[in-house]
Amino acid sequence: MLSANPLLFNVLRVALCGVTLGVAGFVGYGSGQGQATRVYEAKMAKQEAAHAAELLQKSEKQNQALAAANAEQARLNDLAHQVGWQLLQTQGQLARSQAQLRERIADATRNDGQAWTGLGPDSLRLYRGALGYPERDPGLPAADAGNAGNAGQASAAERGLPPADLLNHAADYGRWCQELETRLGAYIRLHQEADHG
Repeated sequence: MLSANPLLFNVLRVALCGVTLGVAGFVGYGSGQGQATRVYEAKMAKQEAAHAAELLQKSEKQNQALAAANAEQARLNDLAHQVGWQLLQTQGQLARSQAQLRERIADATRNDGQAWTGLGPDSLRLYRGALGYPERDPGLPAADAGNAGNAGQASAAERGLPPADLLNHAADYGRWCQELETRLGAYIRLHQEADHG
């Protein structure tokens, strides 16, 4: 039967070749698509791994920066506590020197006596000390109570301040100035150490 009809045989052969080619093409296409999928998946996996590594590296850098910032904050806190403690110590020291100065005011006005119509030599030295200056100034001549005049010749008391009031004012003002100077110095030191730390 096949030999009787060579045309049919050729048609069947062509059909069989076509089916074979079709199956081979389908298998080849499936195989190629599978390979392409595997290549794509491999590339995606590689990109995902690279992205994950990059994120991990960024995270580690951020953690390091955060740790450094925390360490700097702790250092600055310690420095601020040190400066604060030093300020408290200085204020205590100024309060003690203020109390000693107040005790010396009575002694200075008593030692100067009634011969002086204003601040006598002891009071003047105390006044200078209260303002933070050296009590003895080599440029000032020595006091001479003999040239002071008589206290009775002075103006009425309503027109001036007694020496003790002047000295108390100088003590208060001097302490205020010394506290400001101490605070300013502490803040400058804190700023300089914070910048250079």
